[in-house]
Amino acid sequence: MFRFSSIGDIVQLTSPLQTLKDQFPNARLDIITLDEYAEILIGHPFVNRIIKISRNYSYNQLKSIGKKISSLNYDLVIDLHNVIRSKIILNHIKGSKKIVYKKPRWKRFKIIEFKKDNFEDNFSQRWLYHQCLGSIFKLPYAIPNNKLVVRDSEERAIKILLNQYEVNESFVTIIPGATWKQKTWLSERYSEVIDYIINKLKYKVVMLGGDNDNICNSISKINRNVIDLHGKLDLRESIALISCSNLTIGSDTGLMHASEAVGVPVVMIMGPTSTQMGGGVMLENSFTVEENIWCRPCSQNGQRPCYRSQQYCMNQISSSNVINAVKVVLDR
Repeated sequence: MFRFSSIGDIVQLTSPLQTLKDQFPNARLDIITLDEYAEILIGHPFVNRIIKISRNYSYNQLKSIGKKISSLNYDLVIDLHNVIRSKIILNHIKGSKKIVYKKPRWKRFKIIEFKKDNFEDNFSQRWLYHQCLGSIFKLPYAIPNNKLVVRDSEERAIKILLNQYEVNESFVTIIPGATWKQKTWLSERYSEVIDYIINKLKYKVVMLGGDNDNICNSISKINRNVIDLHGKLDLRESIALISCSNLTIGSDTGLMHASEAVGVPVVMIMGPTSTQMGGGVMLENSFTVEENIWCRPCSQNGQRPCYRSQQYCMNQISSSNVINAVKVVLDR
């Protein structure tokens, strides 16, 4: 099965993995992904082997991967990415049955450019993956949830780390950063939410993010009560930390999907994207905070700069909107 990137899409790949294993319990399931994301699936019970490739592989290197896969005589090869890289590999696989994921490009174009929504009511990225499988398999009555595995050793190591910051009880994780700045909420409002969680709800708050997530620096300067671990943990450590928390708060990003995949509910602050773009929550006790204004969604992943005088889809979400969602989730 192919899926090269990114974090959220690979997390959601674990749903069709469950379906395949349910229907073919003795099947060997191997995954091809980019080396930078391969660790997401470490320890997953349904993955026999992870084949890692580099983002910088040349045509000949991808061709070689295809020939190697061909020599292994797989019964079925599933391309759940459908990009040039996967097409090159597929073109050099002989003898195996192949199915290829179809992206809803036209529907997404219409909803972004003309605000015409032709998506199914139950649409999600997991559902879309299963439509691909449905070309040859009978679909399950209920699409399985995403699932990631945190090893006991990883959990123990994270608890030791948290203990160093005097976090040995209930806490909330916030992940304010995003690849595209249009998906980030206001640092001042995050700080107000953090104050409420700490002072009123009596939870500690731990902040995660990458080295380049400047919003984390901004929040940390405004609010000294947040435990700022951004840039200090790798991907596996971040997932392990999230798995120990009671709730995760952040934008429509990969680690939010990872949170749900380890069973931790989320409050997702969604602005320029939407469920039709592959975002949205999965667990019944998770919550999406969004403003249904006419100009959203404006892009598939939040990459397109906002052309309005201000970014209303994010700026109109108040701290009280998020606080109310947090209280609903933590009270369940």
